[in-house]
Amino acid sequence: MKKLMYIIGIMGIAVSAYAQDFSLSQPFEAPILLNPANTGLTFPVRTNLNYRQQWRSISKPFTTVIASVDAKLLSQGKTGSSLGLGVIIANDQAGTSKLSTLNASLAIMGKVLLNDMNSLSAGIVGGVMQRKIGDNLTWTDQFDGYQYNPNAGSAEVFDSQKRLAPDVGAGIQWSYGRGAATLSSNDAIGAQLGFAAYHVNMPNTGFQEDADSRYIRMVLHGSFSYGIKNTPFQLNPCGIVQMQGPSRMYFAGMNFKYRLQESSKYTGNLSSRSLNLGTFYRFGDAFITSLQLEWDMFAVGISYDLNLSSLTKASKGRGGTELSLRYLPFKPKKSNSLI
Repeated sequence: MKKLMYIIGIMGIAVSAYAQDFSLSQPFEAPILLNPANTGLTFPVRTNLNYRQQWRSISKPFTTVIASVDAKLLSQGKTGSSLGLGVIIANDQAGTSKLSTLNASLAIMGKVLLNDMNSLSAGIVGGVMQRKIGDNLTWTDQFDGYQYNPNAGSAEVFDSQKRLAPDVGAGIQWSYGRGAATLSSNDAIGAQLGFAAYHVNMPNTGFQEDADSRYIRMVLHGSFSYGIKNTPFQLNPCGIVQMQGPSRMYFAGMNFKYRLQESSKYTGNLSSRSLNLGTFYRFGDAFITSLQLEWDMFAVGISYDLNLSSLTKASKGRGGTELSLRYLPFKPKKSNSLI
């Protein structure tokens, strides 16, 4: 009976992965995946790498890898508009079924300043989605009453084990910023509020003749940063609401930043250093802790999910581990503006 429940649990995970996009525990470290309006918004050039592994305690782990590069183009400085261009590649593989989803997309963003403290950006992202399933799957009709029989045929027949389809998304974001994020004053206040929709063309990603359109994924996200004046501390609460078909995902939490060192203004001998500690909750699913070190042009983060869902008994609370890496090849010019 326990073995049967285990199999049912694994099937449930596979169905969930099949029906909706994956979720990250460090979503703001995958900016284009969060909202294409983030493309080239902040830095001259930015590279991001994300790696996530979960459900190792139940089965062969689910693995997600994301890589992106984005750049700011045709910027007119603090008083003008700018364009952003980016590329993102994401690959998600779901456990023993080898059900994989590969996305490769190009993102374009345009930003206009509303005034010295407010800006509005909009972006589109488009590319291809490929879904592939392994040939090692087993089905209930291959159970002969006593054991699994690999030689028994199955009524489950796929027209193709691969499906390639175009994929399109778009987003808009408002950004606000004032003050200076320096170790001496640290009175900066910033906010962002955005909405994005992915798979707006509802690509057909099924493996059989009948159309199996991907649900549109809608994302509403917000973040706020508050520097505690004349201290090295900064508070960064954030939240995300995501809807995709019948599925809902609610994510909220707080990141605490401690500025260890500010970069030298003239000599360049000192590099900026910050330590970030985060606690987050993905409602009905997991409690998340994260740690990130920012050192000059690099940022390295790690997070861990403590599973709180109905699979807790099977997973023993072990959800997943996620790593993030951010690298800025060109140091941005110092500015008091956060937009």
